[in-house]
Amino acid sequence: MQYGSIPAGGLGTRLQPIGFSKELAPVAGRAVIEYLIERMVASGIEKIFINTAEDKTDLIRYLSTKSEYRDHLIYLVRERKGLLDGIIQPAQFLRGDDELFFGLPDTIWYPTDGFSQVMDQPGKVVLGLFDTGTPDSFDSVVTGDNNQIQSVEVKVANPKSKWTWGIGKLTVSEIPLLTKLAGKQEGTPLFGVAAHDYAQSHPAFAVELSGSSYLDIGQPEAYAQADQFVQSHS
Repeated sequence: MQYGSIPAGGLGTRLQPIGFSKELAPVAGRAVIEYLIERMVASGIEKIFINTAEDKTDLIRYLSTKSEYRDHLIYLVRERKGLLDGIIQPAQFLRGDDELFFGLPDTIWYPTDGFSQVMDQPGKVVLGLFDTGTPDSFDSVVTGDNNQIQSVEVKVANPKSKWTWGIGKLTVSEIPLLTKLAGKQEGTPLFGVAAHDYAQSHPAFAVELSGSSYLDIGQPEAYAQADQFVQSHS
């Protein structure tokens, strides 16, 4: 089966002080996290895990009582251990052949059918790629024949590719290996580094989403542009 997984436990320090969880930052009349949920539901994903922290009660309260997507959501409360951990948390409840589709809750992106395009790409690890215009600020991904990933560079100057990942899918059976690779890193494991290491010895794939655009509202200057960004795609 296919499930959504949204890592929503971050502190949002770049955007504070806004007085509430960053995932609830309003953009064009709705909480920013709802753009991601909407895209998952539109692609046919019926059950979505919100992986969050115990101090983010405002997020849980809003999504469980006010969001139009509340019937699709399952909440997992955990310690803060980084992005990779936030993505893979639901695996403990799933079968090996289940798929987790993931994205970041403080981003808005187009085309809206991005998850459907990721679904159409065969593979146990697949990333959806966006042309953000600033690949040095994200994890850039180099692909080769048949969309197979050659490398993932994490926020490096002058990256080899303009394409950066923003969404993806993981088959649950591959998560133990990703976790093992992440365990070799010092400090909080980085998803991009684990994905790069995985791709060096196992087939991993990425889909370039044509005509794409992507906004991370984590920076105040980007958040100030968010309403206009959405309106320009209406």
